[in-house]
Amino acid sequence: MNRFEQALNWQDLTPTLCIDKLPHDNVTFFDLQPRVSSALSQFLQNSDRTLLVLKADDQAKYMPLLERFIGAHSFSDDDEKIHGVNYVIEQADSFSFACVHAEPAQSTQDNFAAKKSVGSALYFDQNRLLGSIRVHPMSKDIQLNAGLVHELNGGVLILNLAALLDKFELWQRLKQILQTQMFDWYSVHPFKPLPCEIPSYPLSLKVILLGQREDLAVFSELEPDLFRFADYAEIESYFAMEDETAYCQWAKYVRDFAVSQHLPVPDMAGLIKLYQLLVRESEDRQLINISPTMLKNWLTKAGLSHKNTGDKGISAGDFERVFQQTQYQQGFLREQAYADILHEQVYIPTEGEEVGQVNGLSVVDYAGAPLSFGEPSRISCLVKFGDGEIIDVERKSELAGNLHGKGMLIAESCLAGILQLPSQLPFSASLVFEQSYGEINGDSASLAAFCVLTSALSDVAIPQSIAITGTIDQFGLVHAVGGVNDKIEGFFTICERRGLTGKQGVIIPAATINQLSLSESVQSAVKNQQFFIWAVEDVHQTGKILFARDLVEEPDKIYTEDNQPLARLIHQRIELHADSPRFSLWRALLGKK
Repeated sequence: MNRFEQALNWQDLTPTLCIDKLPHDNVTFFDLQPRVSSALSQFLQNSDRTLLVLKADDQAKYMPLLERFIGAHSFSDDDEKIHGVNYVIEQADSFSFACVHAEPAQSTQDNFAAKKSVGSALYFDQNRLLGSIRVHPMSKDIQLNAGLVHELNGGVLILNLAALLDKFELWQRLKQILQTQMFDWYSVHPFKPLPCEIPSYPLSLKVILLGQREDLAVFSELEPDLFRFADYAEIESYFAMEDETAYCQWAKYVRDFAVSQHLPVPDMAGLIKLYQLLVRESEDRQLINISPTMLKNWLTKAGLSHKNTGDKGISAGDFERVFQQTQYQQGFLREQAYADILHEQVYIPTEGEEVGQVNGLSVVDYAGAPLSFGEPSRISCLVKFGDGEIIDVERKSELAGNLHGKGMLIAESCLAGILQLPSQLPFSASLVFEQSYGEINGDSASLAAFCVLTSALSDVAIPQSIAITGTIDQFGLVHAVGGVNDKIEGFFTICERRGLTGKQGVIIPAATINQLSLSESVQSAVKNQQFFIWAVEDVHQTGKILFARDLVEEPDKIYTEDNQPLARLIHQRIELHADSPRFSLWRALLGKK
């Protein structure tokens, strides 16, 4: 079987939806959030728990959703009860001091009666959260102003954790209220007393804190006992698409969301295209972003494109136009990088064969730019007479991170183990990412490093029309990497603009097939056998595709001069150089035995 017969079919390059019938019931965001829905239900019904911490990536969008969800579910038996007090203030005069006393609130119109059962605040200060005491500068009249905690007495207050961290001194007061279920008045100024004694009163409150994971980590450090008295759950931005029921739920959610936002509703082809585009973002066919912000952005832009077509629903073409327009708008840096390659300012060959040279694949992103893109990198290996040292030039010149260094060391160890190389090689080798001037990190080039080392040691050429990405372990298994769609499309773009030859392609880990959601141009080229994608599980499969040879000798297989395994070729070169007088002299000078 030749290498082209081992390539993936074009149908494998993009996911599709299997939807039989959409559910009749309306599907909301929290219908796709069973964990957090369960946590909310238990928290609201449990009178002993007053604090719930929710991990959430987009507080501004999730707050109103939480308010609607909590407001639609009555979990309390005394929802109709009036909570709070009415403060009656007897102002001071020439003969007496001011006096304040409290009486139970009779209606929501009373000054410190609860106004609603659920509310939220993205930003707040002490006065907005805990209320304030104002004293007239001339008459000395006292005015008490209610805060959020008073307005939501008996209800649920949703707060942005980031804002609370900015004013962390408020946390101790809020914590006291939650633990004692009482509100006590304190002076804002430590050296200035209250204008008069103000009675405390019972304040029953539940608080939900929304925060990103980084904020939660800081908060838990500042409050070590946090999860002793607080419940925890996560609002998940991604939905698991594990079966046909989940597919149908997601599709109905998208359509219902479009209706609720007064946007055109996607048709079935449009839903499938949207799903494929979201897989590109998540890099997982079973995990789809359901963030309301993201979804509204897609539907709004597709709706603008849809207006010009006159169709009944948002189509696949509408979503594709949005995707292409976004790529065009954000693609300046990418086009400059590709232009450098096409004008040979950066040398990336895509035809012919070379010993000790391979095209690796990387993802490039620039600070301040939203679009990341794939770009090929030429990795070279030069083997020369020496004492067995393999030099990673990127690490030596401090242009590579620790993960890159780890990947290179694993590639060397894997090569030595699989090919049963002696501990002392008569060769030295240098590995270089050619024309790379910035820092490199990540271990996704370890498979490419293994292949280029094998090529240089065996003196067998590598087709420059094939690019490689993948990380390996010491046993030669190939593992998943990120950004596989961008990497494939980056190399494909260079090949396409130079002219597809029908021999070009990319080797990727088999574990990344679940990430694939490639552009229509790549699918078309693969379908027409102008471009190929190979998925490999180990270095042995990689060797057969790249070198058209076995990596090591297989039992009961007859080899000729033209198809000798790479391990045999490397051992022959080792024996040839190990027995040479020059190497014997070199070993003697270095004291090697």
